[in-house]
Amino acid sequence: MTTSQDILQFHFSPTTLKQAAQKIIPITLSSLNEHRIDKLHKITQEVGAKDFEIKGNNLIPQVFRKFKSSIGVDSSVFERRELRTLSYSLNYSEQNLQTIFSNENELKIALEAMEANWRDSFLSGLIDCLLSNWETKHQKSLEQLEQFIAKKLDNYSGNRNTLNSFKSNKRYFNTKNGDLILGDTIAKLNKPIQEATKILGVPESWFSYSYFSRVIVTYYEKNRDNVNDVIESLDQILIIHNQLITKKKLIPRLVLQATETRYSIIKDRAKKMALAHLKDPQNKGQSLWGISEDLFEKEATSLLLAKEILLQWMAEEFIDFFFKECINDSRRRKFWIKYSKQISFFKIVGSTAIKSLLLRNQTINEYVEPRFASTNSKRDRNSALMFVIKDYLFVEFSDEGAFYAYRITNPKGPSIDLKFFPQTSDLKTPTMNWLAYRSGHYIQQTNDEGKLGHNDGDLSWEEVATYWLKNIAGINV
Repeated sequence: MTTSQDILQFHFSPTTLKQAAQKIIPITLSSLNEHRIDKLHKITQEVGAKDFEIKGNNLIPQVFRKFKSSIGVDSSVFERRELRTLSYSLNYSEQNLQTIFSNENELKIALEAMEANWRDSFLSGLIDCLLSNWETKHQKSLEQLEQFIAKKLDNYSGNRNTLNSFKSNKRYFNTKNGDLILGDTIAKLNKPIQEATKILGVPESWFSYSYFSRVIVTYYEKNRDNVNDVIESLDQILIIHNQLITKKKLIPRLVLQATETRYSIIKDRAKKMALAHLKDPQNKGQSLWGISEDLFEKEATSLLLAKEILLQWMAEEFIDFFFKECINDSRRRKFWIKYSKQISFFKIVGSTAIKSLLLRNQTINEYVEPRFASTNSKRDRNSALMFVIKDYLFVEFSDEGAFYAYRITNPKGPSIDLKFFPQTSDLKTPTMNWLAYRSGHYIQQTNDEGKLGHNDGDLSWEEVATYWLKNIAGINV
């Protein structure tokens, strides 16, 4: 009798499939994975991960509540297991209760409780608290904790790898400059910044702690001359560290360095890092370029300057694209590209077809949305470029015509904040005067607002525009 398998000519062998599945991973790959797993186990043993584990039923919330309720009660007694958990509870908070660390008196009580029944294993939790609060506003608590840890490390004489690592690296736990010394040491040893946790003998997960902020910045400063060799690792470590304040300290340094001729090679990388970590400054919903209270004045100034430079770089890219792809006018491109460093805000206005053209460009496609205003048309190739320099809004059009200069304070001028215009011609005011009237090689009259055609006479339109920009608008290249 003919079976369904014969009719369909589909012959399936479960046994053969099972055997094939067992061989789907090559032996070489399997052996490599086993080797790497063994290596990770050895590293774990060397670092001493068990010192950072908390086991049993004495969980942090329970111990935290017991400690809070014990304040002022002499009869409360903590077991050693509870005390070890307490060492990891100093940063914990719940139900609007402040952390133990943030209260200098409570921290003192907690440390006295540990002192009375001391075990060296408490050091891991205490150092965890120290490094995670490195840049805290509670400086007295930080200093109290530092002094307690330093005393215990001095007295330690055991043979546990982790604690001996802490003791030999005690100088890195100095709150005055320990983090700076570590960053400098890693740079001098020519080691990757990722080894900072390994040197301290702490888990890699601690790299997100505030302690490593100035370690990273110091490492960069010491490697500034060969920044091109370390910029990739700095990018990766910012992802791992994931502290916004560190990004606001390091990114401006990279951007400003990239403006120096000898370091121009890192410009593209610095720009990508700035946009990846601090986002697009012109995208108000995402931008992370705001000034933070924990920045020094010089760092805040550098952040603002780096933001301006980044916007200038992006303006230059968009202008270059607009005049190449939307207009294909090399003269206008060459003229306005000189002023790109002074552009504070810009936007391209056009149809769906123009937007698609922008989005196809991999250099700028991620940043088109906040810099594009749509028109009613889907296929119209007409477009316009709006940009702000000082007190003026300028508009260039894809047709020959003229460019327009509006004072920002002019209520009848177009608004660059809008996301939609029925058509690009709405940006024109044909009745406006000419910016300059010329006769032969002389400019006879000027206006503080108006339009200027791209036609040449005895003077080129570029010469007339330059005169007006410099003498009327106060804009110099």
